[in-house]
Formats: sequence, structure tokens, C-alpha cells
Amino acid sequence: MAEKVFMDRGFSQLISDERDVMLPLTLTKEVQEWCLTNNIKAERSQKQAIIQSYYGVTLWRIKDEQQRAWFILRWS
Repeated sequence: MAEKVFMDRGFSQLISDERDVMLPLTLTKEVQEWCLTNNIKAERSQKQAIIQSYYGVTLWRIKDEQQRAWFILRWS
């Protein structure tokens, strides 16, 4: 898949799969609960600790297209 630049700080960039959805770190618990309640299979990046501490965001990957559309509608 193609990659997307989610954030650019001039000297560093947050780059990931274009299908990922970026949300503020503060929403993580709420997103996890919503996904569990609605049977949405969302994964966080394996590099999540670095992303969270440096950029203050969480990247979510939802492989199923229909679930990703529902996720985006809810969290955009």
C-alpha cells in the first residue's frame, strides 16, 4: 500500500500506511471502548509508544473497508 505523511515537524515526519486513521492520544480509551462495543477490529501501530510520546497521536489501522468507513465517520 501507499504511504502517507500524517505529520511533518520539519526535521521529522510521521509516515504510515495511507489507510491508517490518526487521532489524538487523549481519545485512545474512548476509541478502544467504542471499537469493542461495535465489534470493530482496529489495530494500533507497533511503533505506537514512539508515536504517542513524540507526536501525541495514535494511528489506528482498520483492515476491513466497511469497518474503516464506519470508524472514520464516527471519529472524523
